[in-house]
Amino acid sequence: MKKIIATLLLLNIVTVVKAQRLESKIPNNVDVLISANAENLFKLIKVSDLDENAIGKEILKNINRRREENKVSSVANVGIDITSNAYYFFSKTDSISYHNFYVELNNKELFESMLKKRDQKKIRRMEGYSIIEERNAIRIWNDNFLLFVNGDVSRGYFSIHKERLEKLKEEKEYDYSFRKRIGKSWTKKYALHLFNNSVSNSIISNKKFQKSKNKNASATFWVRNYGMLMTSLFKSFGDSFYPLYMEGDNQNIYGIEEVTANLFFDKNEARVLLDMSVSSDMKNTFKKIYNKRMSRNLVNSFDHDKALAFWSISLDTEEMLKQYPEMIQKMYGGILPKYEEEMEIVGDLFSLVIDEKALGELVTGDALLVLNDFSKEEVEYTTYKYDKDYKRKEVTKTKEEFIPDFTLMIGSEKEDLLKKFFRLGEKHQALKIENNVVKFTTKKSDIPFNLYSVVKNDVLYVTTSQKGAINIARGTEKFNNKKHSKMVRNNAMVLFADVNAILNKIPNKWMSNSEKEAIHFSAKHLNDAVFRVSRMKGNTISSELKLSTQRAEENTLKLLLEFINTVAK
Repeated sequence: MKKIIATLLLLNIVTVVKAQRLESKIPNNVDVLISANAENLFKLIKVSDLDENAIGKEILKNINRRREENKVSSVANVGIDITSNAYYFFSKTDSISYHNFYVELNNKELFESMLKKRDQKKIRRMEGYSIIEERNAIRIWNDNFLLFVNGDVSRGYFSIHKERLEKLKEEKEYDYSFRKRIGKSWTKKYALHLFNNSVSNSIISNKKFQKSKNKNASATFWVRNYGMLMTSLFKSFGDSFYPLYMEGDNQNIYGIEEVTANLFFDKNEARVLLDMSVSSDMKNTFKKIYNKRMSRNLVNSFDHDKALAFWSISLDTEEMLKQYPEMIQKMYGGILPKYEEEMEIVGDLFSLVIDEKALGELVTGDALLVLNDFSKEEVEYTTYKYDKDYKRKEVTKTKEEFIPDFTLMIGSEKEDLLKKFFRLGEKHQALKIENNVVKFTTKKSDIPFNLYSVVKNDVLYVTTSQKGAINIARGTEKFNNKKHSKMVRNNAMVLFADVNAILNKIPNKWMSNSEKEAIHFSAKHLNDAVFRVSRMKGNTISSELKLSTQRAEENTLKLLLEFINTVAK
């Protein structure tokens, strides 16, 4: 038993060390990092699954097109170790952005033989590495690693430092050529430093990134600070935008700090889990707005078992209006610091004019949009025809439209006020009221369906179904409302779709054969999709995107490969 435990520990240590070989070469200060966990991916599929897939076949086809002999039969035989982790990382300075890819090699000579003939001629052999230089990209490799770096210079930087940089221009050199030359030299210097020097402070030492990785995830996406990154990206837009900023000012304009997403391929579902950390100065604002449970009146107002799809959102309107002036000042004052005083006045005027409590009662912040069904209707439309003298004549024709049957529910504690609005609308012939059901006067040319409205139990209903509106007004509509109740009330936002049911209702009359195949495959294998955003916990907002399947394959990654094959036929 001790030998078995020791062996397992050794295997685990070897796996961890191998996974960290490339991480030790990635700087700690990168802005974005995506890591693909090869060990978890190849627990789900075999290399042969990739070879037999349309993507793998296309890769092999392109490689073998350049080879007269020794044809490659597997994506594992291209010199790149596809069973080792791969990384993309993004780094940005005020002058240039770098897109980087790091992979491990298991056969340098084989990798080089896969390159195009013209690229092979560009290879320069240096001490300890080989390099190919292109217009704004560099490829560097040795026996173990391949690094690809693409540099993208900031137009804003060249604008703000124009006078100083002019001195570096060659005689009669155009601005574009100058930026390209300088960008190429920066990229080469960065790539060589990254490749040839050991990183003393690598991403391995970054506790936040290491904590963000889920050991069972197939891939991890990590952003150091979303708000700061967006500010930096805005600055790089160029002459027309950069002057609005204060030079050197880096602000988190959105209040979002670290962002992490992990991708999972399970037996019955594929999932993406995402966490966003909110800055301390925005934490209380977000909590006040989004930490609200949806009213049961809305949750119980539709049939959970029959809904094809629904979208729910629950926020505190009164608190949102109270917090809005401060949010304007923080966000837009950060984007446009020269106009910070103007932003502050806008916020003050907003608070002066708006009655937050009254509006919060009129629209509580609860909203639910439900897709009940689809129907086909003949719809009139206007077109033109020309006689033999080329005179245009207006013609009315009909066509078949695919019409959604939906219900929108909005929370409101001002039932009397809404009814006054409706009576005013009836007075001006914009709508009709009969038995507490409002019918809006609409032209078929504007919207291809009728709209009805009812106000009942602190809910404003807007629906395409006259029968549904009448039943709501009478209080005779009974629903099965337990299936999604807990999910809707426990989250700030939910988007649900019964994918299988929706796809089976979509008409395929005008679809191509490949589109029909894709729809048929999806309807056969998929169940439903859910995107939900939780209320805040601490300073974190979590969300999940989940696609459930009917388990026709061993896992959802294999199902994805099968879908690609189906679409590629």
